[in-house]
Amino acid sequence: MANLHSHIFNIIVLMIGVVLFFSARAIEVGRVLGRGSEIVPMLMTSAWMALAVIIIISGLRKAENFTKITHMKPFLITLAMLLGYVALLRPVGFVLTSMLYCFTQTVLFAPEDKRTKNDYIMFGVISVIFPIVVFNIFANFFSIFLPQGDIIRLPFLIMF
Repeated sequence: MANLHSHIFNIIVLMIGVVLFFSARAIEVGRVLGRGSEIVPMLMTSAWMALAVIIIISGLRKAENFTKITHMKPFLITLAMLLGYVALLRPVGFVLTSMLYCFTQTVLFAPEDKRTKNDYIMFGVISVIFPIVVFNIFANFFSIFLPQGDIIRLPFLIMF
């Protein structure tokens, strides 16, 4: 049964790679980089799909019977969070959506002993700073503007 879960997981990872590849093809070309700025996301998603295919093939070749039951709950929660992230990206914007996603994903995978008040504060600080830095790097260095949100716009995003 665990082998079946593993195969299902690997096929879902491959499907996500395909969706990301076609999403990367829709990236708008920036002012500074011009044509070709979409090539890195396309290369990364191509590598993602190639690795997923390799993992699927190697998983099919293994005839092992696993005694451990695969824990699907964290995977399903992550999948739901990713779908929510994609759905909220345009209306809410990259920064706020990424802050929420980073915090919840970190809490989901944090071990029980790393869930103290200080750890939650650290998760929150990282989840706030990281998306702002990434947004500014893309805007100022690559001239690629990530979604700012149709509903909520943050005025302080382009800082340096």
